[in-house]
Amino acid sequence: MLVSAIRLDSPRATPVSAGQRAAFIQPLRPDAIASALGCPGAAVEAVQETDSTNTDLLNAARGGAPGAGEVWLRCTLSQRAGRGRIGRRWFATPGSALLFSLALPLLRPQPPLGLTLAVGVALAEELTALANLAGGVVSDNALQLKWPNDILLVRGAQRAKLGGVLAELGVDPAGRRAIVVGVGINLWIDEATRGSIQQPAAALAELLPLQPIAREREYWLGRLAAAVIGAVRATERDGFMPQQARFMTRFADLNRSIDVREQGTRVAQGRALGVDAEGRLLVDVDGKVVQFASGETSVRPASGGRA
Repeated sequence: MLVSAIRLDSPRATPVSAGQRAAFIQPLRPDAIASALGCPGAAVEAVQETDSTNTDLLNAARGGAPGAGEVWLRCTLSQRAGRGRIGRRWFATPGSALLFSLALPLLRPQPPLGLTLAVGVALAEELTALANLAGGVVSDNALQLKWPNDILLVRGAQRAKLGGVLAELGVDPAGRRAIVVGVGINLWIDEATRGSIQQPAAALAELLPLQPIAREREYWLGRLAAAVIGAVRATERDGFMPQQARFMTRFADLNRSIDVREQGTRVAQGRALGVDAEGRLLVDVDGKVVQFASGETSVRPASGGRA
């Protein structure tokens, strides 16, 4: 049996054989993930299926948050109730995505501003390096970022979502705070999943052969998790400003006309100028620069007419 991952540059399908699919549902090895993570003492778990890795770690952190220096990493092959921002569902066939969440103790009372943007930058850079190491030829501008938390695969005028980031705060009864960061990266997409996703979707299968990824899943998971940890700690320490320029080089909507939506309702339309030193979106609305924080805010390519 074949399932298909559609290339952005071709209407023809890239077949994923039953044997390849079987390779991606083999159990993950926590020891191999921990080795690639390179974080001594990290608690690494890998399960075949769960409701949501973010929900798992949030519940654990609310019962007793990780202490100073602790890292919790939970990976899975399948989520029954995967979540994105603003309550959106994350759809993925078992084994078809790299799915993990990290829980880290917060060093400050609140998560740093611009955190999801900084994590997106780190993931895009690490994915580019990993894909090229595995035999792909991926330019720096192939993986771009959609404010505030999506990773896009971009080819010419075509763009599609490759992955996403979800950051949530967990507080335990003693008042200790933990940041839980969830990541999903598509490896391949079958037609049933594609039909459930309400936006263009992309997968790593469009960039490189699946075999190297199947062999190196644990290495990819560990390295991507390490990139997330580095981004969280750097942003806590120094704020988002040192990473602002790196985000701007990958900002997919720069100088494009966009709709800004809050809880699904368009609240503004204008030209995306970039982000400020705290990660807020800057939009030129009728000659006036307006700032938007993430929260319940999202952006889309501009539709016809003014709000």
